[in-house]
Amino acid sequence: MRSSLLRASVASVALAIIPSEIFLANAFMSHSSLVSSITSSSRHFTTHASIIKNEACNTKLYSTINAETISSNGASSPSMQLVEQFLSQYEASLEEGQQWANEFGFAEKEEQSAEGSFYSIFRAIRGMDSKIGVGLEDCDKLLGLKGTPFYIPVALLAKAESASISDSSNSGTNMFSNFFHFPHLATALEEDFLDAQRGSTDNRKGWQVSEVSQPTGSSFDDARMTLSQVKTALESGTVIFNNIGAHIPRLAGPTLACTDALSLPGALNMYVTARGMRTSAPPHTDRQDVLVVQMEGAKRWRVFTPPTDGDVKPNADPFARGKGEDSLPLHTLLEGKEGRLGTELLMDVVTREGDILFIPAGFPHTTDTVEDADDADYDTSIHLTFNIDTHVWDLDNLSVRNVALRRSGVKDVLAPPSFSSSNAEINRYIGKVNQLPTNLRSQLIDALPLEFLDVTPNDNPAFVDPIVKYLEMLHSMVNEATGDSAAISANSLHEALGRIHSYGSSILDIHRDMYLAAVEVGRLRSREAAMTAHIKDSSSSAKVKMTPEQMQRLSLFRVRPFFEQIDAAKKELEQWCVSGNMAASSSSGPSGQLDANWQFTAPLKNGDEVEADLGGAFFPAKVSQVVGNTYNVVFFDGDRSDGLERDQIKLLNPPSSDSDEMDTTGLTKKEIKRLKKKMEKKMRK
Repeated sequence: MRSSLLRASVASVALAIIPSEIFLANAFMSHSSLVSSITSSSRHFTTHASIIKNEACNTKLYSTINAETISSNGASSPSMQLVEQFLSQYEASLEEGQQWANEFGFAEKEEQSAEGSFYSIFRAIRGMDSKIGVGLEDCDKLLGLKGTPFYIPVALLAKAESASISDSSNSGTNMFSNFFHFPHLATALEEDFLDAQRGSTDNRKGWQVSEVSQPTGSSFDDARMTLSQVKTALESGTVIFNNIGAHIPRLAGPTLACTDALSLPGALNMYVTARGMRTSAPPHTDRQDVLVVQMEGAKRWRVFTPPTDGDVKPNADPFARGKGEDSLPLHTLLEGKEGRLGTELLMDVVTREGDILFIPAGFPHTTDTVEDADDADYDTSIHLTFNIDTHVWDLDNLSVRNVALRRSGVKDVLAPPSFSSSNAEINRYIGKVNQLPTNLRSQLIDALPLEFLDVTPNDNPAFVDPIVKYLEMLHSMVNEATGDSAAISANSLHEALGRIHSYGSSILDIHRDMYLAAVEVGRLRSREAAMTAHIKDSSSSAKVKMTPEQMQRLSLFRVRPFFEQIDAAKKELEQWCVSGNMAASSSSGPSGQLDANWQFTAPLKNGDEVEADLGGAFFPAKVSQVVGNTYNVVFFDGDRSDGLERDQIKLLNPPSSDSDEMDTTGLTKKEIKRLKKKMEKKMRK
């Protein structure tokens, strides 16, 4: 954002005298009865169960908890089983969570900590993901477009915690109920240099954001966002703190817990809303599977099934609907299955302090803070959103397939239109992928197993081979649906999985180091505060000035090197993807001049007319498949020859200097005209 860059620039100038080194850390019961016991205190705006029909699996998913769906008569459904499964996994993971908390110094031995509880929550989610369904093709899933949202109130979590520690007393609050409130945010604004956006509130338009604050002068303090600015922004919308787990030390522990428990690079956003906001977040979808934890006040959530208008709007990212120029008006979502979007209301719940809500990626949701209860006694609603970032970091089937094709030099028929990536990263989730059959699209953009980064692909064929076979099956289905003939070998997919694993592991390590650095800064601040507490004048209201050393540790400067490392890792993956054909491509001289041996060195693609070696003689043929660094051909008489090396094939026509092909899938006439102009301009350069 322009203003955040401006504020950062002002701060950087103000801190010019500070050394450039950045401080980094060196550290590093029966659940059916539990469910029944809480039905009387279920907090819902609606009193009925929202039921949908999952046509692909032919099962009913109950996605709310209330007396109609949970009773003593043994009634059950996939969602109720999901709730019981989560509670069972959560209770079983609590001891491991506290051990983790002890290891990282969040609690003394035998103490219970909020950070340990957060760890147990995500360990439970990971356990559920590995247990739901027996195979990769099974219908029941937790994550993604075929996933299942669920809501669990605080009392159920508290009961599970009591059962785990054999404590019969229960206060109705869980271990993290009081972990972060508005005063904690006020302290963080005083101690650090934070940034935030204010979200729009029109539920008929896409979600837009604007900066909460602008620099008021040229000094460091003038550039910092203040509590009064946050309060002013709350009068007209939700204040959004993105990736706040890297910035506020108190929230770094829970974010580290999420990252370690899932073995995924996790992230945490925080949303602060004033009570009485009719729309605190317009309807939208997210690229992440998210776990919401209500920290203060209350918030109403309405969650819908994913839209089915992809064939009408193929260039609408299913993971970013209702954002920017795209819109998901609430009234169209409420039209139901026969409406324009084909969505159904799944959940209508209110989260209160200590409640959790899980929403899979791609499921539209909207929030408000219009409270019906007469006894509501809060002014501000605060919730944390933990992001399970599989799609963000290419840890899904679609990305592996694309990486394997690009590495092999094969055009991806699902590649998005060229114009969409001119000034941004390529978005694989728009274009032809959205015109695939619904079930195939869902399977293709499904995440890899959550334990993927815990397994070394080359050392675990029993884990990797089924994934490769599944990807081969999906690729064949894509070819059948699109009429394409591109092939991917098992070796290419193994290689791509290995590279994605290496890339994901690097991103994971960078995130862990970033959160550990924030944790260490928080502990250092606590020690400094304890050392100076006796000399502070409690009657003084003067703002405390930061020392140069304290400024040096601000998140504005602390976090930046980690994001530079992330950018470098992304560029390294991109270079690897295109390096498979690098040697062949480099055979073309400067300014597009071909070398003398171009017929045996220039890159080949499907459909190229060639002469191929057959028993020592060359015969006319066409390239039918590019498989890694080898080629399959079909001869003039229909015979085939597979696995030929490049020097066994003679290209008959020089490769075109214009290698950019226009993909106009799903584009309007105006967009096609714009794309053609761009290509013509490129050719004139």
